[in-house]
Amino acid sequence: MHSPLRVAHVTPAYFSPDSVVGGGERYVYYLAQSLRVAGGFEQCVFAVGAEDKRFEHDGIPVRVLRNESPLPGAMDAFSTALWRELPSFDLVHVHQSLTVFGAYTIAIVRSLGIPVVGTDLGGGENELMLSRGGMELLDGVLSISRYAHNLIAKFFSGRHEILIGPVDTDRFVPAAGVVRNHCTVLCVSRIMPHKGIDRVVAALPPGLRLVVVGQVYHDPYYELLRRMAEGKDVRFIHDADDTTLLVLFQSAGLFVQASTAQDVYGNTVAKPELMGLTTLEAMACGLPVAVSDTGSLPELVADPRFGRVFSGQTDLSAILSEVSEGTWPGPDAGAHARAHVVEKHGMETIGRRLAAFYRLVSARQGQPG
Repeated sequence: MHSPLRVAHVTPAYFSPDSVVGGGERYVYYLAQSLRVAGGFEQCVFAVGAEDKRFEHDGIPVRVLRNESPLPGAMDAFSTALWRELPSFDLVHVHQSLTVFGAYTIAIVRSLGIPVVGTDLGGGENELMLSRGGMELLDGVLSISRYAHNLIAKFFSGRHEILIGPVDTDRFVPAAGVVRNHCTVLCVSRIMPHKGIDRVVAALPPGLRLVVVGQVYHDPYYELLRRMAEGKDVRFIHDADDTTLLVLFQSAGLFVQASTAQDVYGNTVAKPELMGLTTLEAMACGLPVAVSDTGSLPELVADPRFGRVFSGQTDLSAILSEVSEGTWPGPDAGAHARAHVVEKHGMETIGRRLAAFYRLVSARQGQPG
């Protein structure tokens, strides 16, 4: 019997109010959970924070190492303790690899002779990793969408895999006996301009209610949303815990992800949406979705029976009018949405593919192609 492959997931931040509450941080935990479902691996998540600490997240050990960087921001963090912590692992997966943190960590892992995989979760565009060839230090690249892969494909010539997900389809499930409020539209994201929530508020017709769930990361934008919402049925929730969020997914009528490459202030966004994890979670709960044609989002909607893609304000207004009139989505939309996520993006599917990729990278380190 083969010994388990020891994998270290290394990330500059971890999902917590003490660090960062974001999809990229939550993704690392989800990926580790999917690998545990696959079996045959031992794992630990390493992150950087204000002080050393150890804890477990759903049975997966997490070690937070003290940040030694003088620079502000999690993406510029680093810890020399990685030299001590990583040598016992068979493979290291560096998340947020296109950052100062990523460049520093990848250099350490390469110097230790350990196979290393990198993933861009939207945290940066470090020149050393891109135009100066740093990505070629990686033994493999895991991208979270075709869109994410295309952004970096010209900088990396080695093995790569595209895995959209995973989603915990055992936790994110429809609620038995709960009648959905088909007049409720749900948005879940950090409140930031590039998330395009203003587009949803502007398009909201009479008869529909909008619930916006997320912490405020841009105060002027939040004030703009509040002004736009005057006279409309709009509610903001900033402190939803996991249980509250699940209930909202299970009881709403439509989920909207309206991320944009050009925000309401005219700013261009380089990487507006690399995956859209909350969209997949909503679908796993049997919730039909409408997504913008930005970034990776169209990749998530494979069937118009459960999802629609809009290209601008006119399209979104038309979709919401159909929802208000009851002509879309159809009665089986939720079942189709969940079946799609379970088959293509669930823990078992992603875990199996991830395990195969890790084993390939580990076995073929240093070999051509």
